[in-house]
Amino acid sequence: MSELSQISLAEMPAYTEQDTKERKKAHYGQIVEKFREADCANVENLVYLIDTINQMSPEIYEHYRGLQDLFRAGLKAYLAGIAEMKEMGPVYRIADPQEKEKLEYCLNKACENGTLLREKYSSLNIQE
Repeated sequence: MSELSQISLAEMPAYTEQDTKERKKAHYGQIVEKFREADCANVENLVYLIDTINQMSPEIYEHYRGLQDLFRAGLKAYLAGIAEMKEMGPVYRIADPQEKEKLEYCLNKACENGTLLREKYSSLNIQE
């Protein structure tokens, strides 16, 4: 993984796009491994992860699905960290408006590409 060890998570969407178009998807396994080693339970890395998924070909199902599973697990852990239980269900509190915007971006992208079910995540109670 020498080539990928020098690449940050922020660069992974562009790297994946290039790998998909020019390298015949040769590094997909290493891309998945890079995200497995990262902390995907924070919103910044979830943005990089969902953008990477959008650049990966679903034809290589095992790796595409691997990233989707990592995204779901990271999102679940992230939401558990910001949840407050109320009578009518969980409320997710985010103090930083930029963080809320990033979470909403992730949720929208994940619903668009089939990583998440829109019906399940469109009604999350996210508050500042």
